[in-house]
Amino acid sequence: MEPMMRNVPPRPAAATLLQPLCLLALALSLPGATARAAEAWPQRAVRLLVPVAPGGASDFTARLVGQKLSEAFGQNVVIDNRAGAAGIIATEIVARATPDGHTFLVSSNTTHGIGPVLYRKLPYDAMKDFTHVGLVATIPTVMVVHPSVPAASVRDFVALAKAQPDGYSFASSGGGSSSRLLGELFKITTGAPLTHVPYKGSGLATVDLTAGSVHVMFDGLPSHSASIRAGRLRVLAVLWPKRSAVLPDVPTMAEAGYPAVEGALWYGLSGPAGLPRPVVDRLSAELRRITTLEDVVARLASVGAFPSPMGPAEYTQFIRVENARWGPVVRASGATAD
Repeated sequence: MEPMMRNVPPRPAAATLLQPLCLLALALSLPGATARAAEAWPQRAVRLLVPVAPGGASDFTARLVGQKLSEAFGQNVVIDNRAGAAGIIATEIVARATPDGHTFLVSSNTTHGIGPVLYRKLPYDAMKDFTHVGLVATIPTVMVVHPSVPAASVRDFVALAKAQPDGYSFASSGGGSSSRLLGELFKITTGAPLTHVPYKGSGLATVDLTAGSVHVMFDGLPSHSASIRAGRLRVLAVLWPKRSAVLPDVPTMAEAGYPAVEGALWYGLSGPAGLPRPVVDRLSAELRRITTLEDVVARLASVGAFPSPMGPAEYTQFIRVENARWGPVVRASGATAD
């Protein structure tokens, strides 16, 4: 009789026994490999998308920072202006980009502070679909009027608007822009019955504002500084707790009697979700260094801006706070942009 054969599983091959060890060794080696890859980054030109046309505050910040990053990394930083849809076009491109550290967005109060609470539906999630690298600069906004407006102060302007309902209009750089929400905040706070007139960018809005087709705008100083110097526009107030060094004689909104009317343009860098952490850390550290350079600080100061360095975690939380701040304004004003 043949001996009974037991169902004994075959002995694993040596290669099979080594697989877990190989995987462990690979896992242990990944941090070093990733760090070395970050040191070699960027390996080609970096694309920096700007959600507005050339000439605005966002474009100004992008070119200033882009030049310094190019010098630091030895690679070209290509400024890609993709204006339209209140920044949604450029923002969506970055959200869908490969997270290899070569595509970034100049994220701002329009794209990430206001957009997520103003639009009912966006083609991306402003938090989940991005890696927010850091904040760079803040530009306090100003209230500018056409010289034909017979108001020497903010209170004068409010009185004029109330005396002539529907007689005064405010321009914005788009239905979903920060200048739109600042105008709505002004209306809610002061009771001034202003008509909103949206444009496709600050440049076009400024053209009509200087022509007198619209009466007032709440926007960053860089978009209007040339017109202000030429006397084609007049500044009534700075929407910031402190007076601007560029406009020392112009009162703040708090001094004008409306402390709740406060706002600023802010600009940072964000990439698609899933960026390698070492790349994020290296870029964040470089942004911090750039904001301490004397020439950068001077260039920002020339347009009433100032450095506002924040790292990834702080910038991400800052965006959440901005969403919470502007949500009530959107609801109270009934503003929509869809």
